[in-house]
Amino acid sequence: MAEHGEASSSGTPDLIVQVISKLLEDLVARNDQLPLVPAQVTPFHSSRPPAITVRNYLEDRILKYAGCSEETVILALIYIDQVVQFNPEFVINSLNVHRLLITAIMLASKFFDDVYYNNAYYARVGGISNSEVNSLEMEMLRMISFSLFVQGDQYERYRASLYSHVGQPPPPHAAAAAAGGGGGGGGGGG
Repeated sequence: MAEHGEASSSGTPDLIVQVISKLLEDLVARNDQLPLVPAQVTPFHSSRPPAITVRNYLEDRILKYAGCSEETVILALIYIDQVVQFNPEFVINSLNVHRLLITAIMLASKFFDDVYYNNAYYARVGGISNSEVNSLEMEMLRMISFSLFVQGDQYERYRASLYSHVGQPPPPHAAAAAAGGGGGGGGGGG
């Protein structure tokens, strides 16, 4: 498992994390202007926004302590996107983005990585209780119809799109060839 700042199979996720952080922070800023409808409140919603920014949460907590690969971070983004696609009433905002992130990262790591941490560890990293992370895991799985597999072409579209935000082509992706077309082939973690 790559530590923060070390290379994973396709390079460090630092650049991708910066892009995802910016996209999510912009989305949250827009969506926080919308009224919160009580029917839209889910287990992912906290009573007040955490003091930590999305970027700091990803970089200073998740990457630093969970050592995610680029593939895991991109899969997590796809899972978050699927939550919204499959549940049109769900709105990502400052009350739920942090819990979405830690849950999506945990699921992506379990699905893709050969070695991953247990739920209690992700709970500590994410600043939530073990019972809450267990509940959020089941809720996210339910919200995406228990579908963790991502087609290689979908993964590559997301990856290319993220790199296009910084004006550079994605670096060669060694893991895609090794996983038979890439990103989501399941590294055994499940």
